[in-house]
Amino acid sequence: MTTTTTETANRPELAIRDLFNKSQSGNKTSPALKKFNQAALEKLEALKFPDRKHEMYTFVGTRELVATEFALAASGTIAKEQVDALIYSNSKNSCLVFVDGAFCEELSDISALGAGVRLTPLSEAIEQAEVSDYLLATVKDENDVFSAMNGALVSDGLVLEITENTTVDVPLQILYISSESKTPVLHCPRILIFARRSSELNVAVKFSGGATSCFVNAVQDILVEENAHITYSQFQDDSAWHFSKLRTTQKRASRFISSNAMSGAHLARCHYEMWLTEPGAELQLNSLSVLHKEEQAHNYVQIHHQAEHCTSTQLFRNLVDDKGRSSIDGTVVVHPGAQLTSSEQLINNLMLSDDCRADNKPNLKIYADDVKCTHGATVGQLNEDQVFYLKTRGLSEATARTLLTRSFAESMIQTAPSPQVAEDWRNVLLKKLGANE
Repeated sequence: MTTTTTETANRPELAIRDLFNKSQSGNKTSPALKKFNQAALEKLEALKFPDRKHEMYTFVGTRELVATEFALAASGTIAKEQVDALIYSNSKNSCLVFVDGAFCEELSDISALGAGVRLTPLSEAIEQAEVSDYLLATVKDENDVFSAMNGALVSDGLVLEITENTTVDVPLQILYISSESKTPVLHCPRILIFARRSSELNVAVKFSGGATSCFVNAVQDILVEENAHITYSQFQDDSAWHFSKLRTTQKRASRFISSNAMSGAHLARCHYEMWLTEPGAELQLNSLSVLHKEEQAHNYVQIHHQAEHCTSTQLFRNLVDDKGRSSIDGTVVVHPGAQLTSSEQLINNLMLSDDCRADNKPNLKIYADDVKCTHGATVGQLNEDQVFYLKTRGLSEATARTLLTRSFAESMIQTAPSPQVAEDWRNVLLKKLGANE
């Protein structure tokens, strides 16, 4: 995100402004989207890029990232056969495909979703007051510079609406795939989902691609209205720089059940900003990371209980080997008046080498007096007593350790919302452990 000038090298915000100017010069989208881009750029410049002293990036070093000179990616070419291999068998006719950050209609297929699902380009939907007002409000309250960067540079995206009382019977897969590039490129995909009252949808998100010079910077917003139910999964399986933000807003008696997995990257970071705004909302957030070599996976979580009788549960498991590095920085905020809140947060880390690292920062901010909130974190190695027990049953030490390691990951894999997603996680994550047989 630098240029050759000394001033820009010291100010990565100026490099983003250069990219912004280039993107706007050929951008023929609506004035409303350009207004949003401009507002996001101004927010980015106000926030500035973080250093290690920034509270949101305590465990994440971004120096190399912001010192890299990225260009905005033009949509590359991906063979249909390559895409087909990444689409889950139960989503062959219910998939949205983004190539290098841009929605690719010819590789997508939503024929199985039915008339209750509406799909609109962001550049058109933003002309609607509901969409425009929401996006501008998120920019105003944005606290993450990389999410603001997405808003400044996004040239289009998708708005997906599940209409009232609609139950989508097939899982929807959203595939973000990166093509190879010889030079560093930046992708800024964006999607906004409205789950209307009493609707139901299962969403499986996957980030894929082996481009080592690619920076994927994605933002996904999901608004879950009264009595709506979203089952969500996200799989980070790209091998370059990966930043993504998931922002959810839940209304009365809604449910958002999320199971996620991270395979790590040169630098991968997922930001969860989740708002329970009306009574009876329920949130579950599970996540598994499996890291080896020098891979990194970081999670930053903010859960806001704004209303009474809401429930949130978090379970994170990290399995770290070699010189891998993980972090969980999670805060639950119970706002004034949010009585009878129930919130649980647990972080488990299994360390497989002396050189790996896992940072944990669970945090509670409680401004109500009738709540039940717990948090905790564990860091440890394989239990030698358990290894010894398995050896007495005839297993070799290597097999015993593999079995225990696999079990640590498998318990989280089983939270995946479908067998197809779970099998995908096994094929990638357990293979890294030498345990995919």
